[in-house]
Amino acid sequence: MRYLTSHHTFMYSRQAALPNGVNGQQGAAGFTLLEVLIAIGITAMIGLGSWQILNSAIRTNEHTQVKLEELKALQKTMLIISRDLQQVVSRSIRDEYGDYQPALQTKGSLYKLELSRAGWRNPLGDPRSNIQRVAYELNQDEFVRHYWNVLDRSQDSESVYRTLLKGVEEFSIRFMKEDYSWADEWPLTADTDEEEDRDPRFKVNQLPRAVKITFKLKQFGTVSKLYDLVSYLPNKVLEDGAE
Repeated sequence: MRYLTSHHTFMYSRQAALPNGVNGQQGAAGFTLLEVLIAIGITAMIGLGSWQILNSAIRTNEHTQVKLEELKALQKTMLIISRDLQQVVSRSIRDEYGDYQPALQTKGSLYKLELSRAGWRNPLGDPRSNIQRVAYELNQDEFVRHYWNVLDRSQDSESVYRTLLKGVEEFSIRFMKEDYSWADEWPLTADTDEEEDRDPRFKVNQLPRAVKITFKLKQFGTVSKLYDLVSYLPNKVLEDGAE
């Protein structure tokens, strides 16, 4: 004969008081497999959407940075050209063969534009002129600036160059003449031989009233700017006795 202790009596009464389905393993609460799969699917969809938004933001930022760098390069190029043209001086040079080359020229030059400009700073006090010879070249799709450490070059003189702009499809220049008409090349042909006889450097020292440059760029299309030459003076032959 088995006697029930007080502990057994308490456990029996507690189990009898519990509702059906709560006691034992059969009554344990939890998620079904379908509910778990649905939760995983929703989480994956939210994660995928968040990743797409983040990836789009990163790509947009990278594209914006590239465009900003291209715009910065274009603005810097325009500023450098402006400084060169606004400080152009009527100073012809001698090339490697000892021939006179115009102060500003496109005709008969290896470069798109070649000129002499003042204002070349010399903070170290090097033994050189403050006038600098500058040239611009279009090398495939790269716009390159050259300069020389001397004005009158020797055969071993080499230019210092750097690329200012990339993605250039075309580069053109026009020059405003004294009568406000336009010319595609510079310098102009002297009107009479008498002018050259009286001043042999008349032709090579002429300057236009203004210069218009035009870029055709892959990134921004056609970009043009007009530069007035502040150092322009009427192109006249020096009279006898004039300084």
